[in-house]
Amino acid sequence: MLLLFSGSYDGTVDRIVLSYGDDVFRFNYDLWQDYDLSFTERGWTIRNPEEREITSESVTAAYWWKAFAFFTQDDKYVRAEVKYTLRDIYGWCQIRGVAKGNSIDFHNKLGKMTILGLAREYFSVPDTLVTFRKFNASRLEGSQVVAKSLASELSDSKGALMTTQVNVAEIDPSFPWYLQSKIDSAWDVTVFFCNGHSFPFRRSRVGLTGLDWRADQNVEMLVEEWEPMALGSTFANKILNLSNKLGVEFGRYDFMTVGDTDELVFLEFNANGQWVFLDPFDKYGLLDCVTNWLRSS
Repeated sequence: MLLLFSGSYDGTVDRIVLSYGDDVFRFNYDLWQDYDLSFTERGWTIRNPEEREITSESVTAAYWWKAFAFFTQDDKYVRAEVKYTLRDIYGWCQIRGVAKGNSIDFHNKLGKMTILGLAREYFSVPDTLVTFRKFNASRLEGSQVVAKSLASELSDSKGALMTTQVNVAEIDPSFPWYLQSKIDSAWDVTVFFCNGHSFPFRRSRVGLTGLDWRADQNVEMLVEEWEPMALGSTFANKILNLSNKLGVEFGRYDFMTVGDTDELVFLEFNANGQWVFLDPFDKYGLLDCVTNWLRSS
């Protein structure tokens, strides 16, 4: 039985559960108080409100989707204890080789700069700098530069930093900065990777209100904003080789084209690998690939 950790309001998991069939147990961590759970050094049992159970004996795979993306307003101590317990169960599955996907803290171990360094073996990468107190930032002065967020966390005032063009000479040295050469591009390109298969898509940058396509994303997914594209076997092999080097079998790789050309520049790897927005109407086989991967041993 597949143990699927998620939040209760997640359309991606709804699709996976429908596609996977009856042999799946969904644990909605924001509703943790609805579940009975027992965990000893010998094993564990979880029971849902419908009296359905999954145990350390019956689990065949365990998969995280957006680990703790949303949670209840419990006391901080209580949330930490719940999270620790669920991480421990997932760790139990990892040790026994039945965990699927990437580690919950993947980007805490392999950050964006480390991944960029590995990607340089296979793809062109932009000139990139992480700097405290603007150390070495002068190397980027005089060129077009964008600032991004490393951790994608909100500020205390609930603000988010999306890709924004900056003047390096004027940035505040009291902040940490993640800076990258600006790429003038006609297309955003993303490649969903799952179980050895690559699914490349592109989205035109015409009409974007800013530099970051996410600011214009249709969150209701009522239209196809991305179109499938062909990148060839050589490119697919590079994706596969980089995935092997990263130790991943699931995720999404982001690129941009250079101007109106077909040349691609690597931007980053997304370990969580959101994919439904690429194939909202299940036309291109992404859902089937994910479901088959979760079933595989």
